[in-house]
Amino acid sequence: MKSLLFFIVLNLSFLPLQGQNDSYSFNVLARDGSVFYRFAEENDWRPIEIGLKLSKEHLVKIEKEGYLGLVHRSGKTLSYSKSGTYEISRLHARMQSRTSEVAEKYADAYVNSVTNPEKTTKETTRSIENRQLKMFLPNSVDVYSPEVVLRWIDEEQIPDDYEVVFKNMFDEVLMVEDATDTKMWLDFNQDPIASERLLIVSVQKKNQKDIQSSSYGIKHMTPDESELIEQELKELKLVFAGEESALDKLILASFYEQNNLLADALTCYEYAVELSPEVDAFQSAYEQFIFRNGLGL
Repeated sequence: MKSLLFFIVLNLSFLPLQGQNDSYSFNVLARDGSVFYRFAEENDWRPIEIGLKLSKEHLVKIEKEGYLGLVHRSGKTLSYSKSGTYEISRLHARMQSRTSEVAEKYADAYVNSVTNPEKTTKETTRSIENRQLKMFLPNSVDVYSPEVVLRWIDEEQIPDDYEVVFKNMFDEVLMVEDATDTKMWLDFNQDPIASERLLIVSVQKKNQKDIQSSSYGIKHMTPDESELIEQELKELKLVFAGEESALDKLILASFYEQNNLLADALTCYEYAVELSPEVDAFQSAYEQFIFRNGLGL
């Protein structure tokens, strides 16, 4: 009898914790400036941090020049930059009640990568050469998307004129693209690279061709290779439905990063920054992604 009572008490002790985990409405994906939260019956405001789970009993307060980016359990994202106080219950009422497990999974993965970087940093294969030009890529990478951004760092820290050289696996030059900044967009459907399975990419100074990066292998995935990730990706796209926001791009970046598609993830961060250039949180998230994956080293 004592054993039975102990078992019942032990199980009941877990119920509040489980209920608390299951009852949250929003997760905090991004924040800038002075943003606070409290329970409705409390008086003291506390600073909001990325990863905080907000329930319908919470209020949030955004002060001047503040920004708050939220993801609902349904996967829908909301952003607020107008100062004021907001009731989470009202925000929750605007959302659909169905939970997207896929969106929740990758939103949580993103939060974990930001709040626990020492646990998520990956070991990537890097060149041991000390080059002035370094691309934000591992030595070899698979790519899912038809278009990705290529970025590099110039140790001189002075933008110059560059050439991005594309070769095939036989070391034959396929094309050379000019760039006046430390990035360019790569379209896999353009000629003459559309039929190539593997590209060898490097960047060099246009007027000092001896200053060049290492070579990086980029392989565009075939439909058979991408089949394993497409089911989850389609569900994410359905949740976002329509024009994707900067917050949506963070969740997509997390999806690609967790599937080791780092060029696709970097491209999503690039889009997020372009969509909300006034929000420092997205640039900070971009830089953290580059750091934790050891890119540009």
